[in-house]
Amino acid sequence: MAADDLNASVAPQEGHRYLLKSSGFGRHLAATAASFALVTALLWGAIRSGVLPGEAHLADPDSTIIATKARLASRPGGESIAFVGDSSCLINIDIPTLRQQGIAAVNLGTLSYLGIDSFGLLARRFCEGRPGAEIVLVVHPECLRLTEPSVEHRAILESALESHGAPISGGGWNRFQRETFDGFRTRMLDRWIPTPLRGRMGERYGFTQDLGASLVSTGGTMEETAVFDAAAPHGSAEYRLARRIRPECEAFRSRLPDGVRVRVIISPVPSSHALKSHEATVTQLGREVSRWIQADESAGAMPLVMPDSDFGTVTHLLPSAARTYSGILARKILEK
Repeated sequence: MAADDLNASVAPQEGHRYLLKSSGFGRHLAATAASFALVTALLWGAIRSGVLPGEAHLADPDSTIIATKARLASRPGGESIAFVGDSSCLINIDIPTLRQQGIAAVNLGTLSYLGIDSFGLLARRFCEGRPGAEIVLVVHPECLRLTEPSVEHRAILESALESHGAPISGGGWNRFQRETFDGFRTRMLDRWIPTPLRGRMGERYGFTQDLGASLVSTGGTMEETAVFDAAAPHGSAEYRLARRIRPECEAFRSRLPDGVRVRVIISPVPSSHALKSHEATVTQLGREVSRWIQADESAGAMPLVMPDSDFGTVTHLLPSAARTYSGILARKILEK
């Protein structure tokens, strides 16, 4: 018997038969939709009524850093000097070193994605209830040539400061989605489920909650965990001022109360990355920023170029170098 004849002689056996009725399917679909709508309405009502806690901002390291700095800026304390700025401020300004020299300060440095105007929001919050407060703006040349700040990071900062929220693009559904589903995640899930950090940052800090706790304990200073590689590409070493810098500096100053002293520090770069004209160029950039921000005086002649061995990245000093750099800064402050 041929194989085809054998296969043809075996009749397929019927196992199961499914009979779907449209009326039953419709009832189940309607019940599912109604349950979803009920849960969504209850969630929206809980968030709008204030029953749920505020947003934790612990989903990622950027949100954690921004929210923790908003917390540090808002809490009362004996600090009279606040350092605000990009991640070079966050990493390079070692508050424990300054405090050892008797300087009562806090590090409110965040990320270059925010922009100078956003740094002014933190500075303004710090100045509330602190007559005689001083603000030191610390920015890296990389920050000064960044063309556009991040709207998303700005919204996180505004939310963390409990100020007016940034407009949510796209209309009603996007706003509703953020206030309900995203709101539940940021208010509840981020608190319940620890978010691990990746790579060397994870080895150093573990989870976002641990990063936030460390920032509070150090007065806002974060340690660099990378290792600088001079042979790797690091982008252009030709620095300039983006067009947005002047209006952002003017907005920064307008946020501060009258009489608040402002100083400006331009962060250093590795020697292998610096052009021969780097110090002259960056000094001039600093003068322009100081003029637009109406700085009362500079913070002293801080180093603009340092050895490669002091850096973790082109913008960040290693912890030991940050302590050395901050020791120089402490002496400059005390000389004033």
